[in-house]
Amino acid sequence: DYVYQWTNESTEAALRLFYMAIELDPNFAQAYAFALQCYIWRNTARGLTDEERRETARLAREAVRLGKDDAFSLSWAGFSLAANNGELENGAALLDRALALNPNLARSWNLSGWVRISLNQPEIAIEHLARAMRLSPLDLAFHAMETATAVAHLRADRYDEASIGRKKPCATSQTRPMLRRHSR
Repeated sequence: DYVYQWTNESTEAALRLFYMAIELDPNFAQAYAFALQCYIWRNTARGLTDEERRETARLAREAVRLGKDDAFSLSWAGFSLAANNGELENGAALLDRALALNPNLARSWNLSGWVRISLNQPEIAIEHLARAMRLSPLDLAFHAMETATAVAHLRADRYDEASIGRKKPCATSQTRPMLRRHSR
């Protein structure tokens, strides 16, 4: 529950719990993946130190090693390697593997959309994000998918489509840092 509150305090509390889970069961791939999700939020909120980036790379590689057939673990590992460690191609490949394992996991499509934006593949990003929104129309991160879609349209030079205020406001306090970072 802490993870989806999207506050610094709840994210730090969740991260402590995921490290406890890893300590109790070092082979639990999803604990590594959830810890990566916390580091993603931390990076969005304040950035990461070099030490934290090394830790996210370690956690991601463990999530991949332990969760080689688990779409959730592969998705967060791939997204983290791309977002936190600059390994865009490797991250995209892991997300593609996750999508092949479970084409109905909306979060994988969402995360893949963000990575495709960073790879300057706006059309693929838009397709992946649209699929994520169709699969999970009540998703707590729906606002982030809308923001990512707007950013992808900006990358594709479709400024009218990129207007996120056109349909309804979605640039919340959670999405503003993401929008700033990816619209450069």
